[in-house]
Amino acid sequence: MLRLKRVVSFVVALGLILSTTVCAYAADAPATWATSMCVMDADSGRILYKNNETEERCIASITKIMTGILVIENNKDLYQTITVSATAAAEEGSSLYLAEGDKLSLRTALYGTMLRSGNDAAVAIAEFTAGDVKSFVKMMNQKAKELGMTHTHYSWPNGLIDEDNYSCARDMAILGRYAMQNKTFAEIVNTWYIETDDGYQIANHNKMLSRDKRCIGIKTGFTSAAGRTLVTCFKDADSDRKVIIVTLNDSNDYNDHLNMCDWAFENYQQKKLVAKKAAVATVTNDGKQASLVTENAVTWPAASGESSKITSSLKVQSNRGVPMKEGDVGGVLTFYSDGKTIGSTKLLYEKSVR
Repeated sequence: MLRLKRVVSFVVALGLILSTTVCAYAADAPATWATSMCVMDADSGRILYKNNETEERCIASITKIMTGILVIENNKDLYQTITVSATAAAEEGSSLYLAEGDKLSLRTALYGTMLRSGNDAAVAIAEFTAGDVKSFVKMMNQKAKELGMTHTHYSWPNGLIDEDNYSCARDMAILGRYAMQNKTFAEIVNTWYIETDDGYQIANHNKMLSRDKRCIGIKTGFTSAAGRTLVTCFKDADSDRKVIIVTLNDSNDYNDHLNMCDWAFENYQQKKLVAKKAAVATVTNDGKQASLVTENAVTWPAASGESSKITSSLKVQSNRGVPMKEGDVGGVLTFYSDGKTIGSTKLLYEKSVR
């Protein structure tokens, strides 16, 4: 029969640390000009501030965030040569000034999409990835569904067409958080200027990169129907924690993002609930012992003196008579705040036991 040791002592000790109740809350967030806004902790996904965050609105060129991440995920070789179609070349607005028949690398067109916000480049990389725009748009909507973007629908890869192309501030924060976890994507949107191997000079339209060194991406947008749209990611130099900020229809977006960034970093501190590879339990299987360690660290942004109780539960799988191999999943550790799950990590066998 499976027996647990050290589990109770760990959970009790953890509870004593995390259940401390204090009285203060985060200071009021600064006023903004945005019609819709969402501020999200990038590590945990916790929403720190929201205003009309699920209101469906036109989003303009921040649509290209979905286009960019899909192109990266579906093309292992970004140095492949693409040929510009008549459809791509005909796109209006901001562009790389591509002509039908032009050849360039997928990487260059991707930089042109994410930095210069090239509408022609966005359609070109969409067609290359999926074969045609219709098929790529289907991929966009499928990905949105997978990510839980329940107030989002795409109709075109670049956001130039406003009709039936919409999202909300919360969904764009979800997407921004997801995209910035991709190393290639994060490197691209944190590039201020690039001269490509095939002769293109591309500057980033996101002026926030030069205004504040904490900004590490991601995308600007504008149409008359959407107004100014902006998604940014800020990284705190001292703690390495990140926040995603989204504004829709905000005529003062750069200042609003900077003010909200200051507020988020000043009022929320990252709490490490458990470290990576922490030994949290010892299991005995047919007389043989093995330690269970956490697969990942779990963190949570808490307001200074936030009045909430964080609790935890530990579940261990019964593996009687089954060899326990190093790295096999043996359970899960889950954390809660006010009855809601705020984070979890798998528990892995530290060593093999036969």
